[in-house]
Amino acid sequence: MSKKVLAVILSLILTFSVITVPVGAADIVLPETSIENVFNMFIDQLLSYILKYLNKYWPGYEDKWSTSEDYVPENFYQGEETFDKTVSPDAQWKVGYAGASLLEGIDPMSGDYFLAGSLEPIVGRVPTQVIDDQRVRVYAISDGVSGTVVHAVIDGFGFSRGDVMEIRSRMADFAEKYGVVAINVSVLHQHSCIDTLGMNVPLAQALIMNTGNAATGGLLDDQKVQKNQQFMENLFTKTVYAMKRAVVNMKTGDLYYGSVDVADYIKDKRDPQAIDSEIQRLRFVPEDGTGETWILEAGIHCTSIGAGPEELTADYPYYIEKTIREEIGANVVFVQGAELAITTREILLCGECDSIANVAHTDDGVEISCPNGCGEVAFGEDIGEANDIWYQNNIGDKNDFETMAEYGYILAQKVIAIEEEEKLDPVLNIAMQEVALDVDNQILTLAAREDVLNAVITKAGDGYNMITEIGYMELGNSVAVFLCPGEFDPILIYGGPESGDASWTGGEWAMPALKDCTNCENVMVFGLCNDQAGYVLRDNEYHSLLTENEEVNVISKSAGSTFVNSFMDLLKETEEAA
Repeated sequence: MSKKVLAVILSLILTFSVITVPVGAADIVLPETSIENVFNMFIDQLLSYILKYLNKYWPGYEDKWSTSEDYVPENFYQGEETFDKTVSPDAQWKVGYAGASLLEGIDPMSGDYFLAGSLEPIVGRVPTQVIDDQRVRVYAISDGVSGTVVHAVIDGFGFSRGDVMEIRSRMADFAEKYGVVAINVSVLHQHSCIDTLGMNVPLAQALIMNTGNAATGGLLDDQKVQKNQQFMENLFTKTVYAMKRAVVNMKTGDLYYGSVDVADYIKDKRDPQAIDSEIQRLRFVPEDGTGETWILEAGIHCTSIGAGPEELTADYPYYIEKTIREEIGANVVFVQGAELAITTREILLCGECDSIANVAHTDDGVEISCPNGCGEVAFGEDIGEANDIWYQNNIGDKNDFETMAEYGYILAQKVIAIEEEEKLDPVLNIAMQEVALDVDNQILTLAAREDVLNAVITKAGDGYNMITEIGYMELGNSVAVFLCPGEFDPILIYGGPESGDASWTGGEWAMPALKDCTNCENVMVFGLCNDQAGYVLRDNEYHSLLTENEEVNVISKSAGSTFVNSFMDLLKETEEAA
């Protein structure tokens, strides 16, 4: 088969995949008949076989990756060798914070920078307006007797492990000097920031130029289509600088854990329904009386103005931080949790007095009203119906950006109002582990081959493995933190309903919820951490590329069981190391 024919087939496949399934959380629509299920899965397999053939035989790809047997980890931090459960006499919490703008030093309106959030087959989305800032925020934490953990959270759609390793390589000398045992990088998964992943470039152009460059031995290297390298260099520089500042800025003080339920402000767009309904907060209070540092975690997609807007904005987390800074004076690092298809449910402020609406759940339904008695009362059989009525009655002249800011304000006020807290003993433990995923999604493998994604891939027999990593951290013997690559289904962490009719592949999911595998009372998830490993579902939840938004970003159909087994192994190792 000629190269031209292969290129045409590949173009049709990628374009069809891109047009058919835009990236983003969306409502599940199951096929009506099992025959349609079988047909869709057949098409999935056909696309997979063709792309697998191209991955294997396209000129220039022969020596792209090493074998799994020859793979040697680079810039991988394993955390601590032992898990201390007792409080050392010399132990004390130390936390530092730093942040930086990723837009300073560039012109985001120049037309050179693509927005992330939706796959673009022909022309990438460039920002038409800058609403707020795109930033990196970093905290460093230690119990004073073991090593320091550094965690950078970037405003962005996704971040590949290869780019994480680049940051770690630039931090290596500093980390050794200052006793840093873990360097973690995650993103908030905004669909409206400059692309940090690579999948939001014009894919048809990338297909032609990048495969052509491979086939010609690099003759088209200057024409390769990738995420903006100037922006990435700016990001690397700013992130490394902020990491170092956070470590140098560390102060001693006390650490508290608290949480607040926000179930009425979020919704799950995919069956079976499973939501982590809390915003969890780690609140550090320096003993010198200076500003506090709050680390917040919640699993909510950053799509309050849609999954593919033309405006550049960091979405609602920016306004959570803005509100808390203005009212409390605290530093804020928001971390995305287990989000899968969980997204925002707007309940606006009262149109007359700007108060946050009261939500009352009764046997007859849900009632939404202003606490001061303004306006009409919205009543519906469920929160969704009541919310829609409230939204229509209170929208007024507000635009999407104003309601986005209000959503962030509402969540910030919920967090500020947390009263019940637990003071955590100064005990910090962390362990990291590499994981090899069997790659089923050949579209993403090809994207990595073409240098669109900077994933870490190895050859495994006739297939491929994605080498990613997981982590487990404990704070005060009370708070467990699962560091998860990609977008985890909350069911994997917290448990949830059986699949029922939603399962296409059949079979039961017999594995435990990860929260039940730890002795800690409270469980947090730091998602999209150290890699964008796609959506992570229970193995029997995978459907078809042709019907679901999530499946186009599922790297491995067995990722759910692979990660759960790996976490269970890691937890066993930490128990043995205690």
